[in-house]
Amino acid sequence: MATKLPAYILKDCNIVAAGENRVGQAAEITIPVFEKTLEDMRNAGMIKPRRVSMGLEATGLMFKETAFDPRMLATFASNGPSQNFIAYGYMEDEGDGTEHAARCEMVVDMTKHDPGGWATAQKAEVQMDLTVHAYTLFVDDVEVIQVDDFRLLVGGVEQMPGRASALRIS
Repeated sequence: MATKLPAYILKDCNIVAAGENRVGQAAEITIPVFEKTLEDMRNAGMIKPRRVSMGLEATGLMFKETAFDPRMLATFASNGPSQNFIAYGYMEDEGDGTEHAARCEMVVDMTKHDPGGWATAQKAEVQMDLTVHAYTLFVDDVEVIQVDDFRLLVGGVEQMPGRASALRIS
């Protein structure tokens, strides 16, 4: 009997923020969390409410760096158009050593720049929070998920094609 070993183990990551490669700077990256918005609905004749999916929650990006880089603060202060950020991940299968690449391309606006606590002889972390307007996640250059204000595609398949057609947004 073959033993299944862990696959797609995330072993390293990097972020490109507003066109600048931050390799060696990012201590932690949290890409957008994919979460449904649920509402309780109880119509005539129902003895209990049913949780109904109404769409998706707003998404965000968070990353921490160990450097207080004024260029990142300038990204926060930008009143211009949304910016493009890309998170990269390196993954490996434990069983056969197969390597995988992940890439999350995002259109963002920075909402928080937290310089954290400063203490002598202690590693400082600067946290940046961003709102994500649209993103596409790829694994091995294959699109896994694509989300924007109007569409949700999983594996390249529109998840609500009737909605897009009814609203004339397809």
